[in-house]
Amino acid sequence: MPTNQFDITAQSILFLMPPGVQPPFQVRLGVHTTNGGLLSKGDFTIANCQDIADAVQKAMQLIETMNLKMAADFILVLPPFVGRNEAEEAALIDTAWSIKEAADKGGWEFSRHLPPPIF
Repeated sequence: MPTNQFDITAQSILFLMPPGVQPPFQVRLGVHTTNGGLLSKGDFTIANCQDIADAVQKAMQLIETMNLKMAADFILVLPPFVGRNEAEEAALIDTAWSIKEAADKGGWEFSRHLPPPIF
């Protein structure tokens, strides 16, 4: 009996780090497939991330373990959370810069918004 193989592509890492969150935190690895006309999109939650480097490392391990493809426009995303005061806003800016540095190191993009759906 033939099996249908799907080429699943890793598209993004979404950092769930609202103001005031302390480690461990979660990230979501966004994936999609377009095999055989079947369009599908979803994510894997990666828990217990101690810092940004740990989150990226865990996502890369999952990508490798599951033999996923990396999208050419792979992106790290920190949603546009809003701080309740100046200190939280400053911490968000620092976090955004740290995630951008991780993106630059990996040769990926960085955004404060998720990419548009592929379908």
